[in-house]
Amino acid sequence: MDRGCACSETQESLFRDSLKASDRQLVRGLGRLEATTLVAGGIIGTSIFLITSEIAATVGSPLLVLVTWLVAGLLAGAAALCFAELSAALPKTGGTYVFLKRAYGSDLVSFGFAWMMCFAYGTGAIAVVAIMAATFLMPVLQAAGLIEEDAVAAAAVVLIGALTVLNCRGVRQGGLTQNAVTFMKIGLIAALMSVPVIYGDVQFGHLAEGSGTPGLAADARNVGTALIICLFSYNGAYFVTHVAEEIREPQKNIPRAITGGFIIVLAVYLSINMIYVTVMPFDEIVASERIASDLMGRLLGTPGSIATSAVVFCSAIGVLNAQLLNYPRIPFALARDGLFFSRIAAVNDKSKAPAAAILLVGLLSSLFALTGSYALILSYVAFVIHFFICLAVLAVIVLRIREPDLPRPYKVWAYPFTPAVFLLVSAFYLVNLIVTKPFQVLVGVGIVLSGLPFYVYWRKNPRNEGEAV
Repeated sequence: MDRGCACSETQESLFRDSLKASDRQLVRGLGRLEATTLVAGGIIGTSIFLITSEIAATVGSPLLVLVTWLVAGLLAGAAALCFAELSAALPKTGGTYVFLKRAYGSDLVSFGFAWMMCFAYGTGAIAVVAIMAATFLMPVLQAAGLIEEDAVAAAAVVLIGALTVLNCRGVRQGGLTQNAVTFMKIGLIAALMSVPVIYGDVQFGHLAEGSGTPGLAADARNVGTALIICLFSYNGAYFVTHVAEEIREPQKNIPRAITGGFIIVLAVYLSINMIYVTVMPFDEIVASERIASDLMGRLLGTPGSIATSAVVFCSAIGVLNAQLLNYPRIPFALARDGLFFSRIAAVNDKSKAPAAAILLVGLLSSLFALTGSYALILSYVAFVIHFFICLAVLAVIVLRIREPDLPRPYKVWAYPFTPAVFLLVSAFYLVNLIVTKPFQVLVGVGIVLSGLPFYVYWRKNPRNEGEAV
């Protein structure tokens, strides 16, 4: 037994010694276009086709639906601008992981974030998007006569597997795929949303419908509640920061990609919602479970619903590819710092992609999809993921104070108002979660703390020599 352990330790030592800088060197295979489509395509997912009904039921009028989407966009945009400043100043693989490590001077905070992303939020989110993509793929396949029964979980795993393999082939392949899917997604959305305009079914009189105005204070409270639902639809501006070392001229291209991509997202979201509220009566919007499908079904019948399913599937695939392009870079950065399995820090000789990290994330995501535990996991870590995002936004202020001479090719607009507003609204959101879902919050914190023994072990016995940030 001892000889076996000694042999294993020797093999691990040899592998660790082989991970020299050249073995962990990534290539800059992404330009500004790929970076921009990673932001836009990574944010525009399935929720824009689903959650407007829930928002409408909360706020009570079409105009407040538009206000909610606009305010949520502006708040999320404030966070996006903060990530733009951080990524331009610290263009390193791992993005948020790197910002947390630099701002708070401790591996523990950044380790907690990376651990949670690898074993809960990141992999769970991939499973959710894959399941959504597979769910909307089923009606298309059934209409084409290719299948008779639903096989959502199996289809989700196939989608994860296919995009995992594609991204293992290199960041360039992943970037080109992201370009193609994002252009296709936006084109199909534009075509789909033009149907009501072509049919002449737009009626601005619908904007006056609703439950009336109960008062400014009540409206503000309702919009604030709806923001909790809406903000996650804008999540993903930080995707591009995780692949910073694989982007050409990152100090210039990442801020431009974040701002440009986010403007595209805001324009698409507001346009789609304007179509919803001017075409459908407000009571139908509130009652609808799949608002986009119901809208197209109303105008085109069954073919419209099937076409909508195809568009939503394409939209979900864009998010799924963006996730598999960026989330694996977080455990890769962690391993490169010596705080995770050393093999995860390896870069494939041929593709120059962190293939081991991509395979790990793809495998964990597939397990979540098969077990059906993805929704539960995401409900548990909703608090901690937003808490870490708040810490990253706060890092802008911390680093401005602690490191005023740090080169900042891009500086967040209206500092410190921009990060401060996001943090104030986020404080309301986090407190609301603590009050309304204390058990889920505790479980989420427990998931982060479960990595503590591993952190202590790897801190004392680093897998590789860590890199300075």
